[in-house]
Amino acid sequence: MTDKANQAGKSLTLHAVYLIELREHALILVWLGYQRMKAQNFALAEEDAITGELIKEMKAVTEDTSSPPWVERYSVSEQVRSNAPGKLGKHRPIVDVELEQHRRGKRPRLRFEAKRLCKTSGVADYLGPEGLEAFLTSYYSRTESAAGMLGYVQTQTERIWAGKLGAKLNAPAYRIIKDGNWTHLNILSASPHIYQTIHADNESQQLFIFHTLLSFCAFLSER
Repeated sequence: MTDKANQAGKSLTLHAVYLIELREHALILVWLGYQRMKAQNFALAEEDAITGELIKEMKAVTEDTSSPPWVERYSVSEQVRSNAPGKLGKHRPIVDVELEQHRRGKRPRLRFEAKRLCKTSGVADYLGPEGLEAFLTSYYSRTESAAGMLGYVQTQTERIWAGKLGAKLNAPAYRIIKDGNWTHLNILSASPHIYQTIHADNESQQLFIFHTLLSFCAFLSER
């Protein structure tokens, strides 16, 4: 193998390592930002209002000298344009949240779409064309082999909504791969309500989806 090929192989390996690190840090950073919010104040808020405050607090975490040292390697962006086939300029789709890891060479990025979980916005919106399906159909351009969903729980509890989402995702339309069913993840210092599904996207590429449920109910019984 040539030196050039060796170097390319090392770069790919490093990028894979950085991506694994990004996934964990992104989920922790979401939780750290959420914990700085007065979540009960957003029990009736619209999705964009919640996302805006969450992003503000996540950025504050990255600039707080008392935060874990690794936060300085990340930037958080809201309302990011997604380069999709046939879409140019202002017609490009907008994804709610993007985390970028600052590294030499190709920078790993993880994108999140957010949806409210309440009486007027539920499972169909979360999993639909402007939710999870936007990643599976490549409406949002693929940055990595993973993406995230944020569920803003405004009625009932995180556990109840997790049950509803997990049951619905068994449908063939969501192309869950073997052993990729709804699974609870226990990530230290992150939300206690994180779940993983693994799908085949519209190009038959494996896609990890990380689902983070955050309570914004008036009474945070499961916080």
